[in-house]
Amino acid sequence: MRSMVFIATTALMLGGTFAAQAQEFGFQVSNGLTLEQVVVTQENIQSASSGEAGSSTVISQVGVNNRASNSITGSLNSATLVQQRGVANNAVAVIQNSPGSAIAQAQLGSGNYTAAAIIGGSENGIASVQIGNNLSNSVALVDAVGTRVVYGQGGQGYSGGIVVRNAPRGTVIRLN
Repeated sequence: MRSMVFIATTALMLGGTFAAQAQEFGFQVSNGLTLEQVVVTQENIQSASSGEAGSSTVISQVGVNNRASNSITGSLNSATLVQQRGVANNAVAVIQNSPGSAIAQAQLGSGNYTAAAIIGGSENGIASVQIGNNLSNSVALVDAVGTRVVYGQGGQGYSGGIVVRNAPRGTVIRLN
């Protein structure tokens, strides 16, 4: 799990060091899950400190009327990443009291909404991708340990969500 946070943190830091240049990387979650081809650019990046030592938050948005909010509290060595391209997309990511956890969200299109929360437990990961228009998803992990959720959808007008509670270590859930 430490390698996942290290990879995410390194990629997040590299994204902010090269002016006017895109940096491609893969967001790898243990157990063979990946969110591929996330691009961090200098264009309209908003980066916020999480207030937690060793934790990172990056928001990258290209387009108009996109909104994102990230929060990490009580979660040492955690990371959140939001990438949005398009019009009127909205993303929320929260990690609370879950050390070593990570959330990566990507949206391309317009009118999309994604919310991800990891509350309690430790070493959890959520990867969410939406490509299209008027899509929405909500994913929450509550008091889970070493659990991974990958949620992807494409097209138009779909919505869905999942809440996972008390999942045992190594649980992997894929939704598309």
